[in-house]
Amino acid sequence: MNTSKIACYTKPDEAPVLTPAESIISMFEHTDENGVLYIPEWPVPLDDSAEDKELFYKCKMHWNAADLQDVLMRCESDYHALKLLSEKYDSIRTAADAEALPEAQKAAWNTYIRDFETGDIDAEAEARIGGGVAAYDVLFHAYRLYRLMSLNAPQFIIQGEACLFAQTMVIHSYCETMEVVEDVE
Repeated sequence: MNTSKIACYTKPDEAPVLTPAESIISMFEHTDENGVLYIPEWPVPLDDSAEDKELFYKCKMHWNAADLQDVLMRCESDYHALKLLSEKYDSIRTAADAEALPEAQKAAWNTYIRDFETGDIDAEAEARIGGGVAAYDVLFHAYRLYRLMSLNAPQFIIQGEACLFAQTMVIHSYCETMEVVEDVE
């Protein structure tokens, strides 16, 4: 395995040392001239059938320096909105409470936090943020980040989830295809 080709790579037993912005920049810097990017597979709940193998996503990316700047700004803005929402966790209980939020927070609430209204979460995720790879993952990690912040989780846990949120935003916005691989070419 060539770990120098893998963006956002840390050993599984180490806490992440990247900020969300550094994570995005690492992804951009590790996208090769053919648009191929490798990142560690996002954590999934373990079950009895889970193998103890390190897996990676091989992503075919289509992005440039302007896209990098755009996603850095969107990630920072959305993180800030989620942080403000997390501070109001106990006071947002009804649709009227959500409607009374400031505009940026209301947009983040409606995009990332409000309950799913249908049984088809993939379709609803795509309706909220657009089609593409990892639409549901963006909402999943945004909600986890919001809840961890509302619970005042340790900062290193919040930072790790913020990096996953940032990664999913990049993949959703600029990835054409994504496949799981066992080794990096």
